[in-house]
Amino acid sequence: MSLFQRRLIVLFALTFATLIIVAVPAPALAQANNFPNKTITLVTPFAAGSPFDSLGRVFAERLSKKLKTGVVIENATGGQAMVATKKVLNAPADGYTLFYTSNGLATTPIVIKDAGYTLDDFTPIAALGQAPYILFASASVKATDIPSLMKEIKERGKSMNIGVLGTSHLGLILAKKISVTAGGDPYQEISYRGSPEMIRALLADDIQLMATTYSIGGPHLKDGKIKAIGVVARDKSTRMPELKTFIESGYPDLYTDIWAALYTKAQTPKEIVEILRKASAEVVADPSFKEAMKPTGSEAWNMTVDKMQAAFEAEAKSFAQAIEKFNLKLN
Repeated sequence: MSLFQRRLIVLFALTFATLIIVAVPAPALAQANNFPNKTITLVTPFAAGSPFDSLGRVFAERLSKKLKTGVVIENATGGQAMVATKKVLNAPADGYTLFYTSNGLATTPIVIKDAGYTLDDFTPIAALGQAPYILFASASVKATDIPSLMKEIKERGKSMNIGVLGTSHLGLILAKKISVTAGGDPYQEISYRGSPEMIRALLADDIQLMATTYSIGGPHLKDGKIKAIGVVARDKSTRMPELKTFIESGYPDLYTDIWAALYTKAQTPKEIVEILRKASAEVVADPSFKEAMKPTGSEAWNMTVDKMQAAFEAEAKSFAQAIEKFNLKLN
């Protein structure tokens, strides 16, 4: 082999090595190798003390131990969850600012046309849980079950108020579906920042109806100030198995899926995404986490991360169909 040929081979090898280095930017590799080296923040639209806020804190404590770094919850309520959403969108895509949210992430852009984002702007990290909602009524409501409540709403709906969370449209659309299905004059929807504030309004009879988890409404049943009417989820509540669902009572459209999920910005390096996914999956699969979530009113959500995006897309489609079917006007 001639000297020229040897030099040509060396030059080719150096060029090839350079291409590999350029293809995988050194800063990105260094960032992933050092991750995490500071506190991770889970930004959420859920109000402090609400069921999903409590679930998030149970998760954050365990994720912190798993990743050996601080993990904190930042409650950014208001604006139909847009306050929290924008906070995450404006943060660096480095895995240190995550979005702990609900399936409202997929439905909000349908209602708020200038939301400024789509589901594709986020990458799923983990499915944390779900909350089977129960419809509770104040003591002034005469109804004791689903059929009698639907009759009472039809007869005196205009003089009734129902509480809804201002963090998402999921509760609002459920409230409107119940009102439209019952018939008569519609009741008034009153927006609240969180479930703790809303349950106080129900106890004071400022509102007569609210849908929430057992952990929020259940403790007040024994006092007789409120009553449980029915389950507004696909399945029965494990905390009140004797309570019928609206679906069982002949109202197939009167339910809502409430999911808790963890996302990051779509531009987050895949190496960091995988670190977060692996640690989160280990936390969620741990039996101690499933036991710890019970007092929060949440239940396990058997959803794998690879199917989350499709589930959220399907939820958005179902949401849009419900708006059209019931001719709903959402402000």
